[in-house]
Amino acid sequence: MIRPPGSRELKSRLRYYFITDHEPGSPDPIEQVKTVLAAGATAVQYRNKAFSLTDWDQVCTIAKLCRRAGALFLVNDHVLLAKAVAADGVHLGQDDCPPGLARSILGPQAIVGLSVSDLEELAESDLGPCDYIGSGPVFATATKADAKPVRGLEGLAQMTAASPLPVVAIGGITAARAAECIRQAAAGVAVISYITRAGDPAARARDLARALGLGSG
Repeated sequence: MIRPPGSRELKSRLRYYFITDHEPGSPDPIEQVKTVLAAGATAVQYRNKAFSLTDWDQVCTIAKLCRRAGALFLVNDHVLLAKAVAADGVHLGQDDCPPGLARSILGPQAIVGLSVSDLEELAESDLGPCDYIGSGPVFATATKADAKPVRGLEGLAQMTAASPLPVVAIGGITAARAAECIRQAAAGVAVISYITRAGDPAARARDLARALGLGSG
């Protein structure tokens, strides 16, 4: 596990944040990660809600790919899995393990992210143990059936102004919308289906990299 980056470095490493897609019909998650890393992704979150021990080799392979590429590797929800694979950290939802407990399990070097949908949740969240927040949906998304109400760019701007931590925008992000989110002071953008449900995932991954000022393809 790497040491947690400073505020400025962490922001740069959250800029192109990819979340794996394990839904039927999506590409193999290992291939997903290879595709986005080749395009310049700076962070990968392993989000497998149906994780079982049969997925162990998969998550270990993805962790190794991220290390080789110098990208952050985070695990969604599963704090003990993050510890077992020596991930750089964990991303938590509002109803998951408390951030303070995750911090105590993973240690001071870990990166702890927290989903925060609106200003009320921001005020009620324990941000002390956290390093960044993920906020959205900024735009309408079909990826999460239980997504909160759309916040829009105005809601994102309110969040980045109020949050003491870097904010990653999520929900309906495309290459065309990525720059709009950065202009609202988001540290980065998180994507899933924009890439994984595309006819040409590699082209979409490169398009997003260009929109974020990363990569050359």
